[in-house]
Parts: sequence; C-alpha cells; structure tokens
Amino acid sequence: MMRGLRVMGALATVTAMLAFGFNPGIATAQQSGPIRLAPLPPPTQRSPDTVVQETPFQPGGVVVEGLDSLSDDALGILGDESGGLGNDMWSGSRRADALRLLRDLPESYPMRAAYVLAYRVLATAAKPPAANRDGQGMLDLRIQKLAAIGATDGALRLVKAVNARAVPDNLAAPAVRAHFRNGDFGSGCAVVRGFEGGYTDAFWQQALIVCQVSEGKPGQAAFGLDLLREQGMTVSPAFTAAALSATEGDAIKIDQPESAASPDEMTLAIWLAAKAEVPVWLVETLDPGLLPGLVNNSGMDPDLRLAAAHRALRYGVLEGRDVAAIYRSLDVSTDDIDSALSSPDGVDEDRLLAYLYLAAEARADAIGRSEALLEAWNRSREAGGFDVVALTTGGLLGDVPITPDFGWLAGDATRAALGAGDNTRALDWYRLVLRQAPIVPDLASAAAALWPQMRAIGHPKPGTFALTAGTGVTAAVTGRPVAAVAPRGPVPWNAARLERWIDLARSNPDSGDVAAVLVLIAALGDPVDDTQWRLVTLGEAQPVMMPDVAVLAGLSRASEAGRRAETALYALFALGQSGDAPHASVVGAVAMALNRVGINDVARALVRDAIVAEAP
Repeated sequence: MMRGLRVMGALATVTAMLAFGFNPGIATAQQSGPIRLAPLPPPTQRSPDTVVQETPFQPGGVVVEGLDSLSDDALGILGDESGGLGNDMWSGSRRADALRLLRDLPESYPMRAAYVLAYRVLATAAKPPAANRDGQGMLDLRIQKLAAIGATDGALRLVKAVNARAVPDNLAAPAVRAHFRNGDFGSGCAVVRGFEGGYTDAFWQQALIVCQVSEGKPGQAAFGLDLLREQGMTVSPAFTAAALSATEGDAIKIDQPESAASPDEMTLAIWLAAKAEVPVWLVETLDPGLLPGLVNNSGMDPDLRLAAAHRALRYGVLEGRDVAAIYRSLDVSTDDIDSALSSPDGVDEDRLLAYLYLAAEARADAIGRSEALLEAWNRSREAGGFDVVALTTGGLLGDVPITPDFGWLAGDATRAALGAGDNTRALDWYRLVLRQAPIVPDLASAAAALWPQMRAIGHPKPGTFALTAGTGVTAAVTGRPVAAVAPRGPVPWNAARLERWIDLARSNPDSGDVAAVLVLIAALGDPVDDTQWRLVTLGEAQPVMMPDVAVLAGLSRASEAGRRAETALYALFALGQSGDAPHASVVGAVAMALNRVGINDVARALVRDAIVAEAP
C-alpha cells in the first residue's frame, strides 16, 4: 500500500507541475527534499567518446526516462548524455533473464574498462523489462551490485532516488552494505536504526553487532552475539572471533588464512568498526569492492592505505585523481622525496610511486614538468608500476604543450596517455610522433611500435557519414557514377604499417604476442587477412582460463539479437571469469559482441588495454 501511495504521489506531483506550466529540470542527487522525476529528451545518437577517458562517466541528477517509466526499476543516475547505455537498453530482454544475470554478476574485473561497463549498465536510467504484478524488482539488485564492485557512491545515490529523506526498507540492506564498505559506520548505523523490517536474519544481526561495537557498546554487542549462537545463524568464524574479542575488550587478531579467499564484508566491517590493526597482507586478499573501507580511513597506516589505493586503482574502483589526492595527504617533505628518489633501494614500492608523482607535480614549468614525467614513467617501468603512474600523472601531462619543442617526449607521452585511458591526448601526441618520425629515428620506431594500440582507438566514429562532397559534380562531368569515400578515422587502416609492426615485434620479444594483437584488432572489424597471419609463427598450446561455455553462448545470442544490456552483462561474466589477464580470444569475443550492440567505446577501450598489457 505504501509503495502504491508513493507512486501515486509521484504521478500527482508531475501532473501538478505540468498543469501549472512548470518545466522541471533533472533533480540533483544531493538535494535534501524529494527527488523530482522528469522525462528526458528523446535518446540521441551518442558518439563513441561520450564516455570520456579522463572521466568514464559523469553522474548528474537522478533520472527516469519517459513518463510511462515512473517505477523504481527505471531509476538511474546516468542518461544518454552522461554515459548511459540508453533508455531502451533492455529492449527485447525478459525480466527472468535480467534478474538471473544481475543476481550472479561477478563483483570484480581484471580490466578497468570492464569496471566502467559494469557501472554504466547498473547505473543507467532505462525502461526495465516487463514484470508480473508480483515479480521481483531489479533496483535492489543493481544497488547491491554497485556497492559490491566498490561504486558505493553510485549505489547510495540510487537509494536516495527512491526517497531522498529516508531509506525504504526494501533497500535498507544494500544501503547498509554500501555505507559499511565505505567505512562510514555513522551513516550505515543510522539506516540500521531506522529499519522497520525486523532483524530476523544473520545480516541484520551482524549489522547490529557492528554498530554496537562502533558505538562503544560492548554489552549490547555481547547480547547480540549470544542471539546469533542461540538461533544457530551461520556467520563467518572470523566475524564471531572478532565480535567476541571486541565485547571482551581484547585486541582483535587478524590471522592470515591458509587460502587466499577474501574475508566477507561483515567481517571486514567489524574489524574496521573495532579499529583493529589491519595487516598489510590483507590488501592483496580483499575483494576490490572492499578496498574503499581502507582507502577512506584517514587514520589507517599510510603505507597500507597507499597499497589499497593502488590496488583499487588497477581494478577501476578509484580514478587517478583520487589516488593523487592521497599522495598529497602524505606527511612528507621535498627533502624526503629527493632523498628517496636518490636512494630508492630501501623505499617501499607504493611510496616510490607516490614520490615519483609528487616530484613531477612540484615542477610547475613545462620543461621541468616534462622531464620529471619522463623520469617517473621510466622508473615506474623498472619498478613494475607504470600502470599506476600513467593513471595518476594523466592530469599533469595535460600541462605539457603538444608542440614540436616537446617532440622528444612524444613517444613516451603517447604510451602514458594510452595507459591512462586518455584516447584524445594519446591521439594528439601520436600525431606529433608521426610528424617528426621522418627526421627523428627514435620517433620512427615509436610510430611503428605504437600503431596497433593507436589503431584500436583510431577507428571512425560509428554513424559517421561517408564523404560525398563533389561526387555529384564528378559524375555529371564524367558520365560515370562515383562512389562515396568511406570515412577515415584518426588512425586509418594501413596493412603495410601492421606488417611493419609484425616484423618489429618478431625481432623484439618485448613487443608482445603478435597473434594476440592480430586477434584483438580484427575483433574491431579490421581486415586482418592471410597475408598478415602468414607472418606469425605458430606457437605451442598454452593453458588459459576460459569463461563458462554458457556465458560465451549467451554473449553470442544476446549480441546477435541486439539486446544491449544483456550483451553488456554477459560480457562482464566473460571477463570476470577469465582470471587476472583475460586471453585475447575472450577479449576479442567480448569486443565483437559489444560492437554489434553499439557499445563501441568500451569495445575499443578493452582492445586498447589488452594490447597495452601485451607490450608494457
């Protein structure tokens, strides 16, 4: 009844505003009053670069697409112009399939572009598949999965979209999970106290204990622990041990498990609530979606916090600018940085990466900044942290002018921009590489070595019209029809350049797996043919981790039928089930499927990142 009254109230509000000629804008997620649900303009053709590389999504207000979609499941924080997958992304899908895919969706991905795709499909405002009157809702699953992948702020914005002043009981559990994963026990426990659904299951009993420990109420926590035991509720032994220590006033000891399995979210929550001493080894054990709890804790050991931030960055949970902000919070002087960089042998790797960034940031002039960046990139390659430094220094690179005076930096700057996922800046630097390649041998080599990954991001935009200017006049003069010229992307297809790269790669083992690169660029539609494949040596079979065959079959079915959201979810299953470094055949299959349904920017980003990983 309450749900019906809420929906009727929303409809009445919209009707009243329209009647008085009021044109409501999209409400922001931060407002304290009720969220206004307003229709968006008709979906428009998105360019592949709508989701820009520096900021993969730009969440604005909470939106619902279409007046006929005023249901909770239609809510989202991404629209057509802010990285959403379209109001019609569920077109052709059955609700049973959508629920099955959302319920079991993997919660971590080895590629940052996959994390971006997960955020977009979970956060998009879209008309949901039709449901029976008593069918399960999709919003709670979407919120739960956003929190699970570490997108806790997005999860909480969606919760607020339903009711800006109070958390509905059906969304209380995912809201509590999101707050606890953020390390925000004050907000999480406020939701726990306001929950009216009854604390009848293990999750709610654990949440109460976490809150009582956080609030310094060991007696109440001990009573709750007794209830758990008496009711025979199954919880993690590590949670029980931590709760018992906290209620008895003992220090919590976090023992390293025999397996590498991550502790569950409630166990980590009680550790953080009790201010337990967190060991550094735990960072590598935690699921990526649990890392914000460590990163957001300013009282955490700085080295542990740095390690957590770098791992979260690699998995897409954090952006480079977030990690740079943590660097600036370090209590370290310029002399400390200079000393560490002069004698790096005794410096922790995570600190070294932070110092390389801070040293470059301190150089305000373009020449000094560019020299410091080059040193940071080179030294981070030696330390195995180039991916982190490329992502964190992306903003600093923007202060270096892309002019012939900085041609000596162009090859390395292109590689760094590619590593940062900044396609626009990578293309600008690569153009400088090509301009100076005829007179600078090092840049000629860089132009050849960079061609495959640049081609991955250099396709023409989907929907670009063929060039027809002058064809009518030419046809009239010659009396023969003239075909329109196909659109050229920033990096046109060039078989000769590909073959030159293959020759270079065969002579340089560090250039990457040639066959993998051919598979990847062919997945984007390039005409790799027998001529290029004959240049590839047939290698030996290698053990690889492959996704479930049902996932690959579902990916093919969904993409061929044009079911966009389903294709995206199957793609996430395929990548999430493929280990730390998905095989080129898996990335290629995912890229082809995403291209079929118009998610071209993510397809290109996946191929780009896979090729970059092949040739670090």
